[in-house]
Amino acid sequence: MAQAAPFHTMNINPPTDLTLTTRLTRNPDLIGTEMDGELVMMSIEKGSYYGISGIGPRVWELLATVTTAQTMCAEIRKEYAVTQEQCEQDVMGFLHVMLKNGLLVVG
Repeated sequence: MAQAAPFHTMNINPPTDLTLTTRLTRNPDLIGTEMDGELVMMSIEKGSYYGISGIGPRVWELLATVTTAQTMCAEIRKEYAVTQEQCEQDVMGFLHVMLKNGLLVVG
């Protein structure tokens, strides 16, 4: 089992309206590709680029269909040596940043 590379958003507290059971998916308006082990995305609407590394690309993969942080953590914990608490904290922080930047759709 691989060690989970930390997200770069560890100290960000998720908003109270984003829970482990909030249904999320990718914003379909983003264009993305993998480059040197990092996921690079572009928002044509905003003219912004985003780079995701560590286990972030795996989270992005899991967001290909509507899912929850709870479901994502269950999958991630099968693949990486990480506690439930740490996974939830990291994933929720990461999802908060992605949601704040318009990379996700709720519902």
